[in-house]
Amino acid sequence: MPTSDEVWTYRPRSAIPATAGVWVLAAGMTAAQAATGGAPAVLRALPFALAGALAGWLVFYRPFVRVDERGVHVVNPLRSYEVPWEALVDIRTRYVCTLVTPHRAIEVFAAPGPGRHVAATATAADLRRPGGSGRDQHLPLDVGALPRTASGTVAGMVRRRWQELVESEQLEPGLADVVEVPRTTDRRAIGALVGLLVLGVLLVVAT
Repeated sequence: MPTSDEVWTYRPRSAIPATAGVWVLAAGMTAAQAATGGAPAVLRALPFALAGALAGWLVFYRPFVRVDERGVHVVNPLRSYEVPWEALVDIRTRYVCTLVTPHRAIEVFAAPGPGRHVAATATAADLRRPGGSGRDQHLPLDVGALPRTASGTVAGMVRRRWQELVESEQLEPGLADVVEVPRTTDRRAIGALVGLLVLGVLLVVAT
């Protein structure tokens, strides 16, 4: 297990193939327009294809989570968050891995909960809380916290790092309400998407 001074980064395994699939689809649609309508059709289709490719990158590849000695860095499609360890009060996994602070609940887009297949095939042993003893060991574990799920993988690492810092008394208690959790909105990505869509509409209307 990585120690508190190491950096751990998580991005879904499906990120690259899913992004590539969207790009291939966008390229194929553009090529189809070229085959049927020539250069004017390509000109009309290109902004929409680029918008689709950008959206695919934002949704499938861009999201990731990084855990280090300062806290948890969450990158979602259009927003990023810096969650200091002192601000963290809870971690939830019911639908998606969610980092809870006194003023905001931050959903980790890169760590969704399990699909129906995983939920349906989870056994009683899977749902037994690991590392417990006696009565605590038999407390039910949320399906989203299973280690073989994205939400469970991220939540498990965050919990281990958090517990390690607490047990080593490296976190000053009572600061959660006052510690700032910076949030950044990617205005360039939003502007690029809107610009491409507007350009596409204008080209369709003009031609």
